Amino acid sequence: MTFQKLLPWARLTAGAIALAAGNLRGAEPPIDIGSHRELFVDRYLVGKLENASLQLHEPHDEGQVLRYDQPWEGPFCGYCTVIKDGDQFRLYYRGKAGGSDGHGEVTCYAESADGTHWGKPNLGLHEAAGTRDNNVMLTTPGVTHNFSPFLDTREGAPAGWT
Repeated sequence: MTFQKLLPWARLTAGAIALAAGNLRGAEPPIDIGSHRELFVDRYLVGKLENASLQLHEPHDEGQVLRYDQPWEGPFCGYCTVIKDGDQFRLYYRGKAGGSDGHGEVTCYAESADGTHWGKPNLGLHEAAGTRDNNVMLTTPGVTHNFSPFLDTREGAPAGWT
């Protein structure tokens, strides 16, 4: 066997020995993230940075995504939660259809295929602002104010709203 053929093997072996020696000295092994994408907002997954830095980019306005223009939404819309459910984006937000002391608060629903263009389906579930032709999905006082939806992905979990 010639020296040229042996050299790559020798380099590989030396690298493996150095890696093993580093692990024997108590160096932390790399964290296995598989093929997942990771958002680097801290140094948790970064072992060493040379000639580089972590920097968040400035947000920029892409225009209005959803207009709160219905009477049951009122001037107090907010608390938006977006959940990606398969190929669908689901948006839950609080509206205010009148009343005081939590009465008149409603939870509304919108959906999107791309996360940019949203529609408000007519759910017909609850009367708000004098009509059932709306996207209101919840009207229970106190619950609507602190409503925190989540997607239950456990096997056997019921689909839809329960």
